[in-house]
Amino acid sequence: MDRPTREFALQLMASKDKMEADLVALMDILKSNNTDMMQPLVDNEGFPRSDIDVYQVRTTRHKIICLRNDLKNLTQQIEVVLHDLHAQQREGAGMDEKKTSFLNEYDEHSTPFAKIGAVTEGSPAEKAGLKPDDLILGFGTLRTSNFNNLKDVAQIVQHRLNCEIPICVRRHDELIQITLIPKTWSGKGFLGCVVLPFDAVDR
Repeated sequence: MDRPTREFALQLMASKDKMEADLVALMDILKSNNTDMMQPLVDNEGFPRSDIDVYQVRTTRHKIICLRNDLKNLTQQIEVVLHDLHAQQREGAGMDEKKTSFLNEYDEHSTPFAKIGAVTEGSPAEKAGLKPDDLILGFGTLRTSNFNNLKDVAQIVQHRLNCEIPICVRRHDELIQITLIPKTWSGKGFLGCVVLPFDAVDR
């Protein structure tokens, strides 16, 4: 899958504007019935209120709930796309220079924060060149200094689906940069490898 473009981001933002306008229009329908999302549709005796169009209010409320959910999902998608566009701009300066500067962050004294367990054949991890027992020194923006737990790794994977993640591993005392592209494949997950915490026992 191609990386998102500025035009695609603008299309998403236009869709978001339309959804927000539709929400305003739907809320106006509720206001015209002198109600909102919370007021009961029955009177004190349990009968449908005679002062409102109960069917219209119920239908409008349902549409508002669905539209709010769609808007929330679209907003999250826009955040991911904008994050990726910014990353593309930062990556604009030559990949070779980037690789060199990325590896220059590490040396033989760098402390790993995770390691690779099993790697499944045919998976994105195997195609990227990851191998069992590789020690992870850098995973995208993650370093030992800002790593808390494996959820940090999962979050980066989610935000970088179908996009490159630079990884620095130590393999037999050699520092290697690997470019991983998490994606849907025939197996489980987006990587096809087991990522384990590298704790004091391993050191």
